[in-house]
Amino acid sequence: LRYYWDEAEKPCVVIDEFGYLVEVDAGVLSDLQRAWDEHLSKKPSFLVLCGSMVSTIEVHVLGRRSPLYGRRTGSWEIRPLDFKWARELVPSYGFEDAVKAWAVAGGVPLYLKELDDRKTPEENIVEAVFSVGRLLFDEGYLLLREELREPSTYLTVLKYIALGYASVGKLSSATGMDKGNLMKYLHVLEALRLVKHVVPYGQRRKGVYAIADNYMWFWLKFVLPNRGELELGMAEEVLRREWARLEEHYGLVFEELIRQLIASGAVKLPFKPKYVGQWWRGDAQIDVVALDEGNALFAEVKWGKAERGDYEKLVEASQKVDVGARRRHYLIFAKGGSAENLVDFDELDKATRQW
Repeated sequence: LRYYWDEAEKPCVVIDEFGYLVEVDAGVLSDLQRAWDEHLSKKPSFLVLCGSMVSTIEVHVLGRRSPLYGRRTGSWEIRPLDFKWARELVPSYGFEDAVKAWAVAGGVPLYLKELDDRKTPEENIVEAVFSVGRLLFDEGYLLLREELREPSTYLTVLKYIALGYASVGKLSSATGMDKGNLMKYLHVLEALRLVKHVVPYGQRRKGVYAIADNYMWFWLKFVLPNRGELELGMAEEVLRREWARLEEHYGLVFEELIRQLIASGAVKLPFKPKYVGQWWRGDAQIDVVALDEGNALFAEVKWGKAERGDYEKLVEASQKVDVGARRRHYLIFAKGGSAENLVDFDELDKATRQW
């Protein structure tokens, strides 16, 4: 509990981690309601309730059944940092290594501060994530236990999404849950921003589910399934075995990052997109589709180097996408290479530093 007083300003009471107080004594909500109604609301005062337990705050503080319902004058959800700010916490890293750090720790400052930018990202994975006793080794479990009443069931759903069982049908078969019950769990995970539903451009259905939080995605793919070996101190052996999948993971995170950079305006286009997404049909896929009323951008995203034929393949694939009479633009995002209309890591490094 913090109390701030300034003769020229309103007195301010700040209660941090209010969710834990509610869990210990739910009666504090009624006590606070009475204090607000009878005293604080009638004086020039300012009350701030903070908490990291999202579900507790949303249900017990902001929910309709809460004694405090209808009394808030504002609320803010503090989300993970965007890439621009996240990379400031690993300042010695160039663009490629900063993307790797973001793929491992996401945009949570506490997680990023576990990484030492004097070491390579892979050294950090071994020492800060794959090592028993470190914060990032068990944080995935702790997050679920803190937020959810049935963490094991939610963990099962998340694990299969991370393994690629992305549709409701495949998830239902893998988990053994009927679709109606499964959807209830997916809605909760979406509300907690651990999962997102992705629908291809031009479709209203046929969407898939994906892990929305970078740290949780990494933990589910590389820590959870290798936990037994990691507990035996075999971190370097696990890293060597998982190297190819790790590079693939970097590429998937990089693809999502490019969509975010385009949507935010960090990557300059000849138009300002009002929609940024992706498209797929069968085996055909386009990593980025961005639109305004008169323009359409199609982009290919590659973690490695782009080849000469990549541009032509992108143009050919885009002919399957109906964007009406919009003017079509094409870009290739990659580490380097010889493809036409290439945006490489050096350009992305400058764009994200100046953004």
